[in-house]
Amino acid sequence: MSSSAYIVDAVRTPRARRKGKFLTVHPVDLLTYPLNALMQRAKLAPELVEDVIVGCVTQTLEQGWCVGRAAVLASGWPITVPATTVNRLCGSGQQALNFAAQGVQGGEYGLVVAGGLEHMTRVPMFSDSGGEPSPLLARYHPDLVQQGESAEILSAHFKISRSDVDAFALRSQQNAKRALDEGRFSRSTVAVPYRDESGAEKMLERDDNPRPETTLEALAGLKAVFRENGIITAGNASAIVDGAAAILVASEAALKQHNLKPRARIVSQVAVGSPPRIMLTGPIEASQQALKRAGLSLGEIDLWEINEAFAPVPIMTIRELKIDPERVNINGGGISLGHPLGATGAMLVGMAVDELERTKGRYALVTMCIGLGMGIATVIERM
Repeated sequence: MSSSAYIVDAVRTPRARRKGKFLTVHPVDLLTYPLNALMQRAKLAPELVEDVIVGCVTQTLEQGWCVGRAAVLASGWPITVPATTVNRLCGSGQQALNFAAQGVQGGEYGLVVAGGLEHMTRVPMFSDSGGEPSPLLARYHPDLVQQGESAEILSAHFKISRSDVDAFALRSQQNAKRALDEGRFSRSTVAVPYRDESGAEKMLERDDNPRPETTLEALAGLKAVFRENGIITAGNASAIVDGAAAILVASEAALKQHNLKPRARIVSQVAVGSPPRIMLTGPIEASQQALKRAGLSLGEIDLWEINEAFAPVPIMTIRELKIDPERVNINGGGISLGHPLGATGAMLVGMAVDELERTKGRYALVTMCIGLGMGIATVIERM
């Protein structure tokens, strides 16, 4: 008999601009801050954690050799706490949470930590690429392209214009500014020490990527990145940042045993495959399936977090599912706050928990597009 999985708490580092504040912070060390903050806030001894599941996309160089286990050891936790690292590309952090929830629901875990990490400064995107292309992959899918080109294909297919994506990007910046000004992320953001150019130690306490000075005119003046006459620019695509996140998931029995108060319940989770050339349409079907499994209608979702890998992705999802835009990414997203690949999914879930509590909403749905044609979604309920 399956049991419910509950989110006890969710914490994250600030998102730091590439080649910025976290330049001197090792990726393994970066993840230790949310891991230890999670235990301190819950007043739990780390040895009670039965597993740690970490999402990370670029698992090479300093993020190689099971970075999740390395971070557990670097946190000073007992060697008895195991860990693993998973890769579902951009959905990795969210998949880590979904795996954790499934373990609890199946009765295998009482207390488990899920999270994500991506240090895109010290381990640049595509560092793990190379070698000979797969002949069989080329046989079955000879027309694969990079995600930026997929975003252009998607935009043309769904008739999304340059003015559409720039307007959405401006909205993301404005929403992030309001959220930061009002301290909406303060509950779940743990400060991280870093060294500045002079070697002095300082603390980064909040996301530093948003550009509140952004205007529609400035966005319109940016050049397309992937096509000469395309619509995807640096201003309406996700920003490259560094960050890490951790979420404590518990069974009902563990809640009682350790006197823990849950903040949310994980209602349903799903991953789907989607056309790999266009690559970015997965949030549509993933959201539909997650709603069906949850037994909920679209109108019952109070808050949506749709990852802003590229502005056309949330625009397409909003239009195709007929979602009220005022319920989507109301505190900004990947365009303004940044998209630290393997950490983003866990961060979005944490943001959703915070926002449900702030607004007294009941249900949130978090969804992401994923490279090579996949989508992922999770429905949570505020307790």
